[in-house]
Amino acid sequence: MTGVTLDAAWAVPGYTPASVGGEAVAVSPEAIAVTIEEPEAVNKTKTLIRHDEIGIITQVILDAARPMDEISKSFAEAGIDHILYDGPVDIKEAYVDLSTDPPEIRPKPEVVISGDIRPIKADGVDALHLTVQPETFAVYVWYDGKLVHQEDVADGKIEFAIDQAGAFRVTIVAGQPYKVGAFEVVAQ
Repeated sequence: MTGVTLDAAWAVPGYTPASVGGEAVAVSPEAIAVTIEEPEAVNKTKTLIRHDEIGIITQVILDAARPMDEISKSFAEAGIDHILYDGPVDIKEAYVDLSTDPPEIRPKPEVVISGDIRPIKADGVDALHLTVQPETFAVYVWYDGKLVHQEDVADGKIEFAIDQAGAFRVTIVAGQPYKVGAFEVVAQ
């Protein structure tokens, strides 16, 4: 390996020492201050997002052997729903909004659960009365890691009462584009 030592003269922008094979040239401060623009990247990093007909993201391609623009063109020719996006995408936290032109990546909205989530008596009478937005969803009740109840709800209301003691996980699954909502209920 060859060692290279630069002296303090090389640290001054625009200065070429006479010993380099020519006359030393001082450069004006205006010349030094010239902004040098970086050439634009030939293939900017893009993420290719495949989605279904209602905007659910089905695949995220972050890296490929071919340029993403080329893959996008092939997908378009094959009729595969997709978009190119600048930046990372979390498949669980985002969806493709097909109501815009062009379609856009948007964060999934939260399911809103209103009401007092509190411990209840395991007597089958004491109950939680909750309201959920959106109003149409499926509710799943889990006990000890097993699904013990499932129901479709169309009016946005949940009433939860049970006569068995324990900790229950209630999962709210609304339609696209909402995130899954969940809460715990302790019956004593």
